[in-house]
Amino acid sequence: MSEYIFSNQEKESEYQRLCLIEDSFDDKSKVHLKKAGLRLDMDVLKVGLGAGSLALYLSEEVGKKGSVLGIDLNTEYALDTNAYDVLKGNVLDLNISKKFDLIHNTSACEILQKLYNLLKPGGILVLEEPDFTLAKWIDAKDIQACKRVNSALCKMFELNGLKAHYGSTAYLSLESLGFEINDSRSYLHLCSGGDNVARLMSLSAKALQESYLQTKICSQEDIQAYIQACQDRESLGVYYATIAITAQKKEIKVTNKEEGICFPPLDKEVKEGIYKARKDEDIFACYDLMKVLRVNLNAEYFVDQIKQQIKEGYELYYLLKNNSICSLVGCKVSQNLAWGKHLYISDFVSNEKERSLGYGKEVLDYLKIYAKTQGCEEIHLDSGVQRFEAHSFYLREGFKIASHHLSYKIDI
Repeated sequence: MSEYIFSNQEKESEYQRLCLIEDSFDDKSKVHLKKAGLRLDMDVLKVGLGAGSLALYLSEEVGKKGSVLGIDLNTEYALDTNAYDVLKGNVLDLNISKKFDLIHNTSACEILQKLYNLLKPGGILVLEEPDFTLAKWIDAKDIQACKRVNSALCKMFELNGLKAHYGSTAYLSLESLGFEINDSRSYLHLCSGGDNVARLMSLSAKALQESYLQTKICSQEDIQAYIQACQDRESLGVYYATIAITAQKKEIKVTNKEEGICFPPLDKEVKEGIYKARKDEDIFACYDLMKVLRVNLNAEYFVDQIKQQIKEGYELYYLLKNNSICSLVGCKVSQNLAWGKHLYISDFVSNEKERSLGYGKEVLDYLKIYAKTQGCEEIHLDSGVQRFEAHSFYLREGFKIASHHLSYKIDI
């Protein structure tokens, strides 16, 4: 949702709701943040500021040399804003140049790519998301009415392009973006009417009743029965579950500040992994496999050709296994009107005998992470019409056939 879902509520009622959220969940959030590695001198981004209690806690934990930036669609409820910086708006629309050590997010799934880009390499994301599909009423005067209201709540999310169960599947989105999952846990909010979570859900039902009714799943009477159950000390239910995930942005190690990413030369002592060819001997070691893809190559000119392309932004990477090059890729970060900033793969080939071992996927997964660290919006490549096996591989890896490539041979 790009708009604040509770924007129509009276200020006093909405402030009360935000305070209930803090009273109910802040203690658990602090545990997750400390376990994730929150410490002095960190630069922290808090997405979903609420009434500001967690932002204040974060500012105390990072100290004077650290920083905290809080972002929300509505920031008027945030207190103690002298202790941290505040930005009003949708994080997707805000131009934020700073990179962060840690991000705490309680917002929707579509912003995860943005948060990935805002993290420093090795930075930490603490994500806390609900799953409303796990609600279960155990005792209430009108259980069926309560169930219908919960179904309407879930349908409301669906109608707004969101998933009511997103918390339970968030780790899949994180993994697809290149995060490493460090910790994942869930807890059910089982309580009687009148408890903080029940009061919170009662206020939400009052605030969102028009949205619930628009789903045509529940009635006004059902909503009243639900609100009554939230207030009745003799009722008992699981209102929803919270899934807390700690994920880390994969870090690309830098060993040479002048070149940015620099890898050791190819020799017998090098460990298996992906390396960048820079020296003449490394480049020439890629010749035999490159010739499988580019059959017209001449060994005499190969190194000079690659070095000339490197001057123009080209990079040549190779995957080393068992002291031999089993896959390589040539690519270049570029920018144009059609694709924006993108990574273009011009050469990609794996040893035919080892294609079933997943080496091509290993290189491609690396490139997806590399493209993100460079701020690329897309990855592009061309593949010969006859390379059916390659097409199947790219389609499995999420690529789409987006256009026809046309060529014209100039007579010289």
